[in-house]
Amino acid sequence: MTSLPDSPVTPFPPRSGLVRIEGLPWLARMIDKGRASLSGTLGEYAFPCAMDDELLRFLGIDSNVFLDLLRIMGEEEELLSSLGITSRSPAERSIWSDVFLIRFARLLDELEREEGRKETK
Repeated sequence: MTSLPDSPVTPFPPRSGLVRIEGLPWLARMIDKGRASLSGTLGEYAFPCAMDDELLRFLGIDSNVFLDLLRIMGEEEELLSSLGITSRSPAERSIWSDVFLIRFARLLDELEREEGRKETK
């Protein structure tokens, strides 16, 4: 089980938006940014941003509810269960993910470069 500590999950920058949890890109990053927001260590990052809002709409919750869940959930599996992600079919998650990655491809690529996960051409 992956623990969600009281401080951000990873030192900033947050995890890549391309990392998938339950088949969904951006969720790992949104968890990291939400944790940082709660601990006051968000820095220059924004929560919620437009990409967070897009994922939150898919999940059917708003950013305040997401932050409340982060406050009370101790384990990542607990959080994921409370979000009801697996109640969506794999096909639905896959289609949403593909559209998200296409829609935000340029921004995702830019973030990967800025955060040193991809070489600048």
